[in-house]
Amino acid sequence: MKKLSISGQIAILFTFILIISAVSFTSITLIRLKDVAEQETYSRLITYSALLNAHTQDPNVDFDDMKVGFVKVRGGLVMASTDITSYLSPKELEKIIEEAIAVQKDTSIVKRKIINLDHKTIYYVVTFTEGIQGFNLIVTNSLFVHNLSNTVSLQIILVFIIIVCLAIICIVLWSNQFTKRLHRLQNHILSLPSNGYNVSYQDAALDEIGELSRTIETMRVEIQESEKQKQEMLQNMSHDFKTPIAVIKSYAEAQQDGMADEESSRIIISQAEILKHKVNRLLQYNSLEYLQKDHEFEDVDMKEVIEEVVMGYKFQTELEIELDLTEDIFFKGYRENYFTVVDNIIDNAKRYAKSKIKVILKKDRLRIYNDGEHIDEQFIKHSFKPYEKGSKGEFGLGMSIVQKTVDFFGMKLIVKNESIGVSFIITK
Repeated sequence: MKKLSISGQIAILFTFILIISAVSFTSITLIRLKDVAEQETYSRLITYSALLNAHTQDPNVDFDDMKVGFVKVRGGLVMASTDITSYLSPKELEKIIEEAIAVQKDTSIVKRKIINLDHKTIYYVVTFTEGIQGFNLIVTNSLFVHNLSNTVSLQIILVFIIIVCLAIICIVLWSNQFTKRLHRLQNHILSLPSNGYNVSYQDAALDEIGELSRTIETMRVEIQESEKQKQEMLQNMSHDFKTPIAVIKSYAEAQQDGMADEESSRIIISQAEILKHKVNRLLQYNSLEYLQKDHEFEDVDMKEVIEEVVMGYKFQTELEIELDLTEDIFFKGYRENYFTVVDNIIDNAKRYAKSKIKVILKKDRLRIYNDGEHIDEQFIKHSFKPYEKGSKGEFGLGMSIVQKTVDFFGMKLIVKNESIGVSFIITK
């Protein structure tokens, strides 16, 4: 089946609705039009009855736009048109006059329509001028009603045909313009990868397509920034990983040549641990891309998590780690991820602290303080953008992991430079 364009679909739908509306309106109008034509017929017959009073002798008065037959009675004198019998038989004529005289006391004009013996519709008007001694009977067939109905009907239908054609032309032109805008937007989106997301495009209109184009432009800028960050990451990673790898390689070659001592093995192990640490951080950050709420958040006992993390640093540092932990404090989330959060903050504090790290856990609030140097405000402002190096040449991936995890759990990370040292505060 051939694909139908949006403009074609819109044109077909609009045409269908317009035709249905036109047919419905025309049908209702034509039904009402017959009543209007009959009222016009009676009105003309009454007018002709008045004109008939001026013709006292001629039995064949000519009325231009309607053929009529008549009977004129004045004081016992009767004048009738020669064609009156073509409308009514003598018995029908007598019956109409009797019925008209019967109601004459209530009205001076009688308007009726009947089906005559020839099964034709006949319209007549009886007007009384001198009581029952003087009246005019004007008769016509349904020809005028049909002609008037057909004429007006044709005019209405013609007008609707013109309206439908003009409307179709307008909707086709509009829908073509609509689809052209969509095609321009589509071509722009398809060309983004090939031009490196460097070419911008915005539809200036204030409708939905314009809004969509502005949303796509925002997405383009975000993707461009993300691509830039990834390039920076690759450059920084290659440099950062190069150092421990080069050290390991050089000491391993020295051992191979028999030129290294026992200290070289410790250096290799130390550099391997550094490399392992960096790889773990990358794996942690990458896993956050797939972090999703696949089951309900748990009540995580933060006191247990903190104590477990701190226990792991017991033999890794000579810094004083002071704990002020309140019992039964629970954060909503997943235990494994909160462990990573606390571990990353303390690991970051361990690198910068001079002598002390302090962990304070209160209701709905976790504060981890170190007495190290202040954090540059640009890093705080950027919410620890990933792959960005800190003051000591570290990538800051650990704090990016913290920020992203805390956001996922609906918590808030506040980084505050104290008068001495820095506080990392996690709160609801």
